[in-house]
Amino acid sequence: MVLDIANPASISSPGYRFLPGEATCIDIIGDYVAIACDDNALRILDAADPSDILTVGEYSGTFGIAECFVSGDTVFTTGGRFALFSANPPSDISLMGEYSTVFAAEDIFVKHPYAYLAENNYGLSIIDISDPASPVSFGRFFGLEEYVRSVFVDRRDRIYIGTNNELMIYRMNGDSIEHLGSWTSPAAVRDIEVDGRYAFLACGNSGLRILDVSSPASISEVGYYVLGSEMTAIHLDYPRIWLVGLWARINCFDVSAFANIDEEDISKPEKSSLNIFPSPFNAECRIDGSSCRALVYDVFGSQVDEIGIPGTWRPEENSPSGLYLIRPLSAEGISTGRVLLMR
Repeated sequence: MVLDIANPASISSPGYRFLPGEATCIDIIGDYVAIACDDNALRILDAADPSDILTVGEYSGTFGIAECFVSGDTVFTTGGRFALFSANPPSDISLMGEYSTVFAAEDIFVKHPYAYLAENNYGLSIIDISDPASPVSFGRFFGLEEYVRSVFVDRRDRIYIGTNNELMIYRMNGDSIEHLGSWTSPAAVRDIEVDGRYAFLACGNSGLRILDVSSPASISEVGYYVLGSEMTAIHLDYPRIWLVGLWARINCFDVSAFANIDEEDISKPEKSSLNIFPSPFNAECRIDGSSCRALVYDVFGSQVDEIGIPGTWRPEENSPSGLYLIRPLSAEGISTGRVLLMR
């Protein structure tokens, strides 16, 4: 099913397509959609026209396909085994390589040259994919010690591992991994997204949890929201975050208060917050800061404009009064700014 989320307050479905098997995981591959199905098939769909979704490629194997992760034009799957598929072109999916695993992973994350598999009671499995045709094991960790449910690797190569009762942070160290810090969770950490200094967790019945992980040795919770159903998946599309739960519930939150900055960014004296004046304003406001492009969002998370910094923002005449967010695209170290428009 395709959803129109332009207005999170009124989500609609412009189209859907029935599949032979139940879809267990979905990811985006260029202009297409990769779907893992429980009938042992990987399918590539063209959803450019939501009212007429087409299957453009399919691979049916003898092993189960439960989870998928897309990197470039390669699709990584888990299930009966870990496998790599080439989807170039999408109409001709081909198996590149495979590796036998102990258990069907509950989650997968790929950051070359490694694939990270959350294998439940069998811990975290790290697979070296330097040679796609011949993946090999780098190591297995926490086997039978932790029930590993989710995994994420950030831009600093920190490994975030979600278990039934905590979030653990590690990093590669030689032929093993080194512990950096942990946080006790009120429920199972079912999914993880990390953006800069913040980690966003889907914690089952304990809802959305937001952590400051800038110092892994002293992780702190800075926000949370508990919903009425179990949250199992999370997707960050700043300044929105989407949570999917049981009973087909989709929830959207504004997380603009948690800007994508790191402790290294805010420690640089030459980098500073945007200077926006006047605020409130009526017709135009001046925005000063390091030279870059910036996106303007309304409070619903919808992009309303793109501007140059330094420069002047003049909203459209029909722009409603309210709070607007100014987010630089490439000025590292400059946080998201806020400005109030009053007509």
